[in-house]
Amino acid sequence: RYDGRSFRNYTMNGDSMSEDKTGKSLPDVRPPNEVNSIIEDKAGRLWFATRGRTFVYNGKTFTVFVHDGKPFTNVRTILEDKKGNIWLGGNDGLWRYNGTSFTNLTQDFGGFIYEGRSGNIWTSSAAAGGWALSRYDEKSLSGNLIPTIIKSKEGMVFGILEAFDGSIWFGTANGVYRYDGKTITDFKGSDGRQ
Repeated sequence: RYDGRSFRNYTMNGDSMSEDKTGKSLPDVRPPNEVNSIIEDKAGRLWFATRGRTFVYNGKTFTVFVHDGKPFTNVRTILEDKKGNIWLGGNDGLWRYNGTSFTNLTQDFGGFIYEGRSGNIWTSSAAAGGWALSRYDEKSLSGNLIPTIIKSKEGMVFGILEAFDGSIWFGTANGVYRYDGKTITDFKGSDGRQ
């Protein structure tokens, strides 16, 4: 944590996260200590998605985020949508938490989660034979949560972003794609290169 003058280091050990006051750097102990995603929610809490546990920091203490006594592990992305729901994608699938109850949308590995300007939630997840880019329409988010599969059987999706024109861009292990609401364009030349 950087306060404008100095850094403070925090380390994880299983179900705990605490400040490391020794000031020494750690040896290369990446997994499960890699931090995949950090957000600050509307209540001012910080959420840390790591290769190990998922932690919530309320300004005083770190707490492992759990559902039915089981911690969320290897969460790739955490997102708070405009309505205040927390979305988690990782080993345990794709989840939505509204502050009191949990909804499991898929049990397949959930990768990236992105909320577009119109309130649609875009996700990447493992799918039969590859990966899928899916859209949960904003209008259906309070009812039947069945996504529209936009693209499947691609390489792992590494990022999702909306352009100013409303098109959705996503990067995969196989290249960069753009979805304009009707068609998907890939940016490979005739030689297969970007």
